[in-house]
Amino acid sequence: MNITREMATKVRDTVDAGLVSGVGRPFAGQMCVEAAVCYAMGLPHGDDPGCVDPALRRLKIRINDSAWSSNQARAKGLRRLALAQLGSAGVLDGEEFVRRVVDVTIRRVVPPALRAAATVNPTHADALEAAAVRCGAEGTREACAAACAAASAAASAYASAAAAAAADAAAASARDARLGAFAEMVVEILIDLKAPGCQWLYLVPVEAV
Repeated sequence: MNITREMATKVRDTVDAGLVSGVGRPFAGQMCVEAAVCYAMGLPHGDDPGCVDPALRRLKIRINDSAWSSNQARAKGLRRLALAQLGSAGVLDGEEFVRRVVDVTIRRVVPPALRAAATVNPTHADALEAAAVRCGAEGTREACAAACAAASAAASAYASAAAAAAADAAAASARDARLGAFAEMVVEILIDLKAPGCQWLYLVPVEAV
């Protein structure tokens, strides 16, 4: 599918109306990110616009359905990725994309999460820090498995602290920031892999995210 500037602009504007968890209904502000793309392109309501690489689409749905603090926060965090994904079907190297997402997750997402767990569970802080350092340095599945083991040992205390913080506005804002940062990491991967939708990122500059 040839994605035009007009289509990309309509996708942006539809996303900016707000995004919900789940496919939603075909009304502005009441759809998930992929349904918003379908809506903007005049396609039947659903979460598969057909112009997005399958692996990227599945990841987008997972990010969309994560625990954002609000529908507007979800839209703000996903607006650049919503454009970068356009036209990726049949063009993006799906295997390389998945490999890079796994790598960036282990190196850049897992370590801060482990360190956050360490702050509320000092008994396991040394083990969590060691796992964080290893993930950041290696970016391997083995390092991630070791991190999972360390995190499991600290899980009970961390879960209690996380539950207590879940209703806190600052915690919600921090969660939005982490999700938005991850979405931008995916955008960076798509730029590097020369995904065609990245040509429209000037419509949503980083400073506006």
